[in-house]
Amino acid sequence: MCGACGAGRSVPRWEDVLARPSRPVLAARAARADRLLDGGAGLRVRPWLSAGYLLSDRVGRTVHAADLDTLWRAAGERGARPAGWRPLRGADATVPVEVPGGWDLAAAAVWCAAVARAEPDASLEVTLPDPGGARTLLVNIEYGAVRATALDGAPDGPAPGAAILVRGAGAADAARHLADHHHEAARG
Repeated sequence: MCGACGAGRSVPRWEDVLARPSRPVLAARAARADRLLDGGAGLRVRPWLSAGYLLSDRVGRTVHAADLDTLWRAAGERGARPAGWRPLRGADATVPVEVPGGWDLAAAAVWCAAVARAEPDASLEVTLPDPGGARTLLVNIEYGAVRATALDGAPDGPAPGAAILVRGAGAADAARHLADHHHEAARG
């Protein structure tokens, strides 16, 4: 039970399937989102305790976002897009994204939410190896929404530390943007 009304189960948000929310996780996601936002919009992202994110503009107006979907929706309403974003084009394909030195789940969560907002007609499946090595994470981005599932010990997923797989129409463009975002996150 979720405890609020006793009527049903509490289902974790998709981003919390990737990494449980905590102050360090929210701070990492806020930092990645801040870097991924196109600088021309003049928006800043900061963590807000363990309750989400604060999105502020140049004149100090601030919006609280409880999750990444709300954060990117609010950023989009202010004209912001992911930095370097180009529309996804191309055939349905499966494209590996090599990740030397491992993958940052904060960066993955931020990128998935940004894609769902920037490309609402996208239909992508992203298979992520968990840096902890015990699970494979399957993220579906479809019709502007993101869903995530943890597959414990899935034999058909990538091995820990292996490449991320991006499947769907425009997968090559999405993989290129994902690799660029990973390299940017690794520098910051």
